[in-house]
Amino acid sequence: MESSGSAEDDIRSVEAAELRLRDAALAGDVAALEALLADDLVFVNQLGHVLGKEDDLDLHRTGAFRLETLTFSGYRLRSMGPGLIFAVLRADATGEAGGAPFEATLRFTRLWRRDETGWRVASAQCTSIA
Repeated sequence: MESSGSAEDDIRSVEAAELRLRDAALAGDVAALEALLADDLVFVNQLGHVLGKEDDLDLHRTGAFRLETLTFSGYRLRSMGPGLIFAVLRADATGEAGGAPFEATLRFTRLWRRDETGWRVASAQCTSIA
């Protein structure tokens, strides 16, 4: 487990985890995504569908969802207490979903929770933006 220092240290750790999450999603690296997503993940996607960890991983495993580009920007990170960091960011992505090409601009919120293995996404939600 990553040691907990100050809230600033926790935020820096989550900033690094966000970069690992982006890289894993872009590469379709299921093993890396598995390590970054909490087992009890609740993800509400831009269509309002509620997905769990296995649902999310299956999209990458099967190739039903593939990213060509993914850029995160406009981060706002805030400590919500020991072992909890709330993240808000913009994601610009292109790729293929269900066999059809897509281009999306999304606003994400994520709740990162530290457990015995490190920082993992416990909850996420995304909304389409202009």
